[in-house]
Amino acid sequence: MSTVAVAGKRQNEVVTEDKSIDWERSDYDPYARTKKFCEHMMRVLLPETPKTIFRPSIVLGDSRYAETTQFDMVKAFVFLAGLPVLPFRPADEIDIVNVDFVAEAIATLHQKERPEHDTYHLSSGVGSQTFRDITKALALGQNKRAPVFVPVAERPFAGSVNFLANRKGAIGKGASLMKVFMPYLTWNTVFDNTRVTKELGKKPVPFSEYCYPLLKFSRENNFAYRYRPWPAAVGGTAA
Repeated sequence: MSTVAVAGKRQNEVVTEDKSIDWERSDYDPYARTKKFCEHMMRVLLPETPKTIFRPSIVLGDSRYAETTQFDMVKAFVFLAGLPVLPFRPADEIDIVNVDFVAEAIATLHQKERPEHDTYHLSSGVGSQTFRDITKALALGQNKRAPVFVPVAERPFAGSVNFLANRKGAIGKGASLMKVFMPYLTWNTVFDNTRVTKELGKKPVPFSEYCYPLLKFSRENNFAYRYRPWPAAVGGTAA
């Protein structure tokens, strides 16, 4: 399990699987660097071993249910969704993919005797939506005005995030999450998913179709999943 971030720093690109790893480019972050070297070592040290590499993009929410148990990236999404002004370019695309698509792709391709490729981007690719698409859907769901986009605020916003990420406590933790999220938001880069959609026979669900239920659930439950007690056995206690 790798990540599309092995592609390093990109700007305004559609990146294919075979063009992702470029050793001349700066790495996205230390985590992505370890994934890139793992892919490299697999190919060098295990050339004859069958292998399939999956590279998810931003995995955010399940298109079938509002409920989720994973909240790190969701917190960043909810924070941005609450801002009246966004420091982004409205026409930029953001590569978000639903977790049920990712899970189905991994399960299906992993069980195939001979997948057509050894590496797959589990992403929305050229079907990725723009900030305008997503904020419009959120505004409609909440019956409120969409945020104003102010691209010139991107640099001071990023600087504030970097500064706060060095602080301790909840503010520092939240800023650290946003710091990791920022390049995905500002680079306007998507990752071609032709391989997986062709082999799977389906495409990811657009984030605009399930982003509001995810937002509503996360806010109403304060970023926690309400687990239910294990049912007791009839006439006694559960084993």
